[in-house]
Amino acid sequence: METPTVVVVEDSSYLAESLIDMLDMHNYKPIHCPTGREGVAAALEHKPDLILLDIRLPDISGYEVYRQIRATTWGQTARIMVLTASESIENIAKNIDLPHADVLFKPDWSMQQLAAAIAKKIATPAT
Repeated sequence: METPTVVVVEDSSYLAESLIDMLDMHNYKPIHCPTGREGVAAALEHKPDLILLDIRLPDISGYEVYRQIRATTWGQTARIMVLTASESIENIAKNIDLPHADVLFKPDWSMQQLAAAIAKKIATPAT
């Protein structure tokens, strides 16, 4: 079985490093992208098993990253989870069509909880 790939679109170097370490420990292949544009490019190039997406990014918003990925044929069924500290579920729901279970609020989760959510999401068939 091939190692699942996870694109991490996160501008906080501290959080990104923690996420990458956790993904490595759980046998995922992480690809870190500190900007939204890099996240879109990496997602379309690598077609990862999952995208972990921050909303507030230095160049374009996570909402725009989400829209650009979803606008592609591959991206219509890409697995995406949002990690955010600054957005409400209502604001997220207004901007993107993502199930509430796929939105995690920083710092309301532990790395173990996130690892479990990632494993569950990757095991679920993309729709």
